[in-house]
Amino acid sequence: MRKFLPLLFSFLLSLFPLSSLSSQELGLVLAGGGGKGAYEVGVWKAFVEYGVAQKVTYMSGTSVGGLNAGLFASECVDRVVGFWQVFVPEELWNNTYEVIDQKGLERIINQADLSKMQKNPYPKVFVTTTRARFLLGKFLTKILGFDYAHRFLLNEEPDLEEIKKMMLATSAVPLLTNSIELKDGYRHVDGGVADNVPISPLLDNEKISADLSTVFVVHLGQDSKLSDDYPDGRVVDIFPSEDIGSWGAMVDFSQEKVNYLIELGYQDACKVLSGQNLYPVEGYWFE
Repeated sequence: MRKFLPLLFSFLLSLFPLSSLSSQELGLVLAGGGGKGAYEVGVWKAFVEYGVAQKVTYMSGTSVGGLNAGLFASECVDRVVGFWQVFVPEELWNNTYEVIDQKGLERIINQADLSKMQKNPYPKVFVTTTRARFLLGKFLTKILGFDYAHRFLLNEEPDLEEIKKMMLATSAVPLLTNSIELKDGYRHVDGGVADNVPISPLLDNEKISADLSTVFVVHLGQDSKLSDDYPDGRVVDIFPSEDIGSWGAMVDFSQEKVNYLIELGYQDACKVLSGQNLYPVEGYWFE
């Protein structure tokens, strides 16, 4: 019996990743980038397999990052992957009249059970928008440090239709789509105009920040490493290991590109998580 106990202990220990992340609350920031958002889906797939997604209590997203955050909080990962592999090419790529089919995007959002965000306390989801008034002036003066971002916490919105509008608003690319009127009485557009990598709702809020041991930031472009701005070691940046394109890639919703980005995001996230001494845990008790 004495010989058996150490073996049993070693086996049980192997089920849990030996990392400071294993018992802490985590945050996730999803950048904007249009069609490149398929990369974030691959990252989320890895997070689920490594047991990290189950510990994410706060998400913050802009544009496609906001859309993905809402989907991640509402649907299982397989269904989200299916949305991107099936609905996105069907609704957004095959349309020859508009660069981004806003009605098609609305049909995709309608496929998700967003009511789960109203029922479940976590994960909480922030989306970022920009009010459409004086948009050119805001764009030009942003470099001076003015903050034009508006944040909405989807979980606290009792009206399901308003949640859908908020998700449409955060992704309403100026000039390519219509602005969206929200119940605050203002018309809103893509949050990327104000803040394309929205980490501030998580780390600039003292109450939320105190609860988060680590914040993962998923980039879709050549942004600055946010871990340099938060030197306490809590921020982990995830960048694409290959060039996934710039402006043209933002409106490429082809099935080939979607599949490529999902796989790249998955592989990149696995490398990052392995570097955090985490291991796949799919199928264990806390799945």
